[in-house]
Amino acid sequence: MRFAARGKFKFMQMEVGMGILPCGGGASRMARQTGLGRALEIILSAQDYDADDAERMGTINRALDPDEIGPYVDALARRIAQFPAASINACKQMVYESIDTPIDEALKAEAYWLSQATSKTPAVARFKAADEQGLQHEMENQRNWSELVMKAQETG
Repeated sequence: MRFAARGKFKFMQMEVGMGILPCGGGASRMARQTGLGRALEIILSAQDYDADDAERMGTINRALDPDEIGPYVDALARRIAQFPAASINACKQMVYESIDTPIDEALKAEAYWLSQATSKTPAVARFKAADEQGLQHEMENQRNWSELVMKAQETG
């Protein structure tokens, strides 16, 4: 994950202006990160982008004011830390695997990691509780899944 401070961050791929290309993943990962059109714009323009531009273009997750980065990242880390470690691991493995593989292989890997997460986490109990309580079918709950998923951490 990448975060940048407004007023302190500048992003640029200067290589084309110097007569080379971004390497070490600079070109190939940029296209996967931002999409083809944005990657070409970023790489071929060789111009500066500030934090808000970088967020809009997809090179960072979020642009924040300098005094907001620490609290935001701390709160995000605390939230993630409340989820089952096996689920976090499965998600990370799937994302890492899928970045460099064709979609048909990535979908097979996704099915594998889903079975791993389901067998090693309280997923079945949590979905059963949500179904019994009708949580998935009420529109108000659909609007509050961010809060409800934190309450689900109590279901073991």
